[in-house]
Amino acid sequence: MDKQTILSFLKENRTMLQEKYQIKKIGLFGSYAEGEETSESDIDILADMPSSFDLYYDLKEFLEKSFGKSIDLGMEKSIRKLIRSKIEEDIVYVT
Repeated sequence: MDKQTILSFLKENRTMLQEKYQIKKIGLFGSYAEGEETSESDIDILADMPSSFDLYYDLKEFLEKSFGKSIDLGMEKSIRKLIRSKIEEDIVYVT
């Protein structure tokens, strides 16, 4: 699993993600975006989507099953300013 594999999967599933999870945009950040992942790394994803526990949980579960790894899923609307600036340094959006 690497950055390109994750981004390709998200791009290939863009329409389904928009329709099923109401995602406006989705991006990869953290160790995978920076190319510094290890076998222990989780995958950090940031999504611009409605504030819905059901949608959030369903998307997280879908991504974990798809990638076979733990997903740290952030919702863009709920990210604090301090964390947002760090994420914005390395995020790669795909939608």
